Parts: sequence; structure tokens; C-alpha cells
Amino acid sequence: MKKRNTQIELVNYLKENPCKTELEITQLHFNSRKRNKKYADMLRRAWFSSKIERVRVKLKGVDKRMVYRYYVPGTIKIVTQI
Repeated sequence: MKKRNTQIELVNYLKENPCKTELEITQLHFNSRKRNKKYADMLRRAWFSSKIERVRVKLKGVDKRMVYRYYVPGTIKIVTQI
């Protein structure tokens, strides 16, 4: 029987490993080598239901993209630069 991944497991993972990107969560928690729509949808459902939060950050270095880092509210302190 296949193991079903749940939002509760996702929340527990982010409590132990905060501030991960969507790709890092997919690779490290779900053991998938590439992006998967099923896991991305689960992540967004947890975000829409306020179980997790996200913050938009700019990657350092040459890459100019903005990415979202996901975390569980109350587990970390977010510091913003003005």
C-alpha cells in the first residue's frame, strides 16, 4: 500500500525545518527529484488554510529571482529590512 502524504506531515516537517522553498520541501520531505504538482498543491492548500505561512525573499548571488520560503507561524521570528 502506498503511503499518503498529508498536510499534518508537511506542517510537522516545517516545524523542524523552517524556511524551506517549495523545491527544497519537495526534494527533502517527499523524496522527489523534481517539482510535482501534487505536492505543490498540498503546500498551497496548507497555506490557504493558514496552517503555514510564506515570505517572499530574493536569492543571493547572480540569480535575480524572488522565491517563497515556507514556515509554521510562531516557530520563527521574521525580521524585515526597510
